[in-house]
Amino acid sequence: MQQYFSNKKENNTLYLGNDDLNHIKNVMRMKENDNIIVVYDKVSYICSLNKDLLSCNIKEVFKSEEEYPEFLVYVPLLSEEKMSFIFQHGVELGITRFIVVQYDHCKYKLKSKDFDKKINRWNKILKEACEQSYRTTKISVEKIIDSKNIECLENVNILCSLDTSDVKNICKVLTTKNCNDTISLVFGPEGGLSKNEETMLSSIGFIKTSLGSNVLRTETVALMVASIVKYLRESE
Repeated sequence: MQQYFSNKKENNTLYLGNDDLNHIKNVMRMKENDNIIVVYDKVSYICSLNKDLLSCNIKEVFKSEEEYPEFLVYVPLLSEEKMSFIFQHGVELGITRFIVVQYDHCKYKLKSKDFDKKINRWNKILKEACEQSYRTTKISVEKIIDSKNIECLENVNILCSLDTSDVKNICKVLTTKNCNDTISLVFGPEGGLSKNEETMLSSIGFIKTSLGSNVLRTETVALMVASIVKYLRESE
């Protein structure tokens, strides 16, 4: 069943947005009484569509609120295709927050006047990914920042580095003991982080971490770490 998000509930009825109406009517070609999954206030319900296709009646609870531990990823500004790839699959693997960063080595630059338009585009991709993967929380891109504005949170702060010395292996940084703590992940664009960026991030508490002997594509890094986190969290 297709999932959607609702911002309005009255008694046993949930209401959908106009964007959802277009998808329901013209893409999915649904009709009255067809079943869909609708999320309201972090709980998803199996619902039956009404004639207007903009509202539906709750039949039963499908899934209660998720309890994903905090997993924040600082994503370098990349091409639209690569950004979409990270957002779509990152949502599937349990990432809870995204902040986009303009690093020194980013090939793509974005003027501040274009931030809102781009964030709206990314949030549409994230919404669809949440619906596809049955997430009960709508994940979003919060903002676009410069690397100097990255914050080091409590618990596990990972800095993916291309250095071959003075780094810890990912298996030593992420363990069954800390995998449910708050995790923050920083990684660079093509070419990696600049030396100044790595020095600055290390100084505020990020752990320089190696993901192994192979050099990964930028869009692979977040998904590899997210896969490790998911495995550790679900193996307990």
